[in-house]
Amino acid sequence: MENISFTSALRPATLNDFGRITKQIGSKNAVNYPWTINETVKAKDVYTTGIIDCSGCLITNGQDAVLMHLTPDNEHNHAFSLVLDLLRNKLDLKDSNLQAILVGSKNHKKSLDIYNKFKNLLEQIGIPYSELKNGKSPTSIAYVTSKDEVVVTNKNIDKMLRKEASSKEALESGFEKISIADCDEIAE
Repeated sequence: MENISFTSALRPATLNDFGRITKQIGSKNAVNYPWTINETVKAKDVYTTGIIDCSGCLITNGQDAVLMHLTPDNEHNHAFSLVLDLLRNKLDLKDSNLQAILVGSKNHKKSLDIYNKFKNLLEQIGIPYSELKNGKSPTSIAYVTSKDEVVVTNKNIDKMLRKEASSKEALESGFEKISIADCDEIAE
């Protein structure tokens, strides 16, 4: 899947900016509590909030996006055969334009189980992905298809952006680990 024909931009945003973006997207395209496989959303623009020990996974082909936000507290979320079935129903997994971003997790067994299962699944399918691991505060993400942009915020990012830090510095302040795929870039 190295033939990606577009580049997604990861854009850190202030909490207020994120609020404006999600207001435009609308609540019907939000992945909300109880954060199970059943709340997965497929739409042009999607968002979720409050990723702490959960794992959020956004997969897009540049036309549509599928967003999952899975809590480690629900046993069904650990059954990745269900996640694979859901993805097969929502996406053409052979589409060479698929790319993903994986957000969240904490360093405890149940949380890492889901996060690592997402990583293994994306690698098994051959979908390149960026990682924003172990948010330092509750994290929210949105995807806006028209800009092919993943908007990311949390209190740490917000604080750094208000201090006029660079996008990269702001993003790095929000997570313990950041890994940007070749098919992605950090927006300035």
